[in-house]
Amino acid sequence: MTRTQQTLLKSPRQMAVLALTGLMLMTSTGVSNQSAMASHVSKQSSNLVAAESSVQLPRSVEQAVRQDLSQRLNIPPQDITPQDITIVSFTPQTWSDGCLGLGGAAESCLQAQVEGWRVEASANQQTWIYRTDKTANVIRLEPQSTARLPPIVSQRLLRQVAKDVRVPVARLRIAEVKSAIWDGCLGIFTPGRGCTKIALQGWQVIVAGNKRSWVYHLDQDGNRMAQNPTASGSRGGLVPAFILEENKPPIEPSVIFRSIVSGDFTGKVTQITLTTDGAITQSIMAPNIRSRPVVIKRLSQQQIEQFQQVLQAQRFLNLNGLNYLTEAVLADYPTTTLQSAGSLTQYVDLETTHLPKAMQQVIQAWTKLDTSKN
Repeated sequence: MTRTQQTLLKSPRQMAVLALTGLMLMTSTGVSNQSAMASHVSKQSSNLVAAESSVQLPRSVEQAVRQDLSQRLNIPPQDITPQDITIVSFTPQTWSDGCLGLGGAAESCLQAQVEGWRVEASANQQTWIYRTDKTANVIRLEPQSTARLPPIVSQRLLRQVAKDVRVPVARLRIAEVKSAIWDGCLGIFTPGRGCTKIALQGWQVIVAGNKRSWVYHLDQDGNRMAQNPTASGSRGGLVPAFILEENKPPIEPSVIFRSIVSGDFTGKVTQITLTTDGAITQSIMAPNIRSRPVVIKRLSQQQIEQFQQVLQAQRFLNLNGLNYLTEAVLADYPTTTLQSAGSLTQYVDLETTHLPKAMQQVIQAWTKLDTSKN
């Protein structure tokens, strides 16, 4: 059996957590607490483990993942074949405790760092993410992967995607799924279109294939489905992932838009904010530094409205809750978070040309306003 080899330096979920932690630090109160938390974020970033290109997944870990997943899929262990379950990727990790960072509220976890692995496995064209210790004596499934489409819905979706994007079903896979509650438009914003205010149970699904990805919104039975065109179209193997709701910081009513750049090896977090009075302010936080917001530019009402028109025309709301973070980046490469009222998304500058076109347009418009980037 050939085992996949990877050169992965930091998982997108870790990068997302670090970036959003920085964002919440910038928007919370208490200078002393912020400095302490920023120091913790910096320590997390610097402690991320870089995998060498020669690193191989231990056989015991691979077998444990296959065995656990086969049980979840009701496949008898003796009937498992490499074609049934594929190890898509893996990366060494240092977990925060004996529960691998996934302990429940009532669970007692050993308070010590645990060396281990984060493994992505694929079966039935869907993806599962596992955490293990070094030898898989402890193995846990990440909760983000618990949402599963019913087989009939999965089949309907993949057939529709294949038809829409002209990629054979066999080359498509469901990368991630989460349950959702939609309005009459399946949660897809279109300027000028009214949507029935109903609570429609459904799914948001990320589909990948041929080094591209697409985001689809479905009702519960898959009888209605639509591609989210704003969030779809990333290329070069860049596959988005969902941002957990608890990791989304609040945004003040006076804020029109803001960007947060965080995650480099120094632990520095830079926030640029546009408020309703036209002021663009910059604030910087590092482990032992927190600057006051400094006004770097003032916009006219016309400039504010023009930027808001860009957000609406590019349907920025449809990017909410998605990060476009590649795993093949340096551990100290910064992550950018973009946020407006009702929408938050993330990306890495290294992959800007591979982002969906609408997202690129928003980034370009924001860069023109932000004098600190000129």
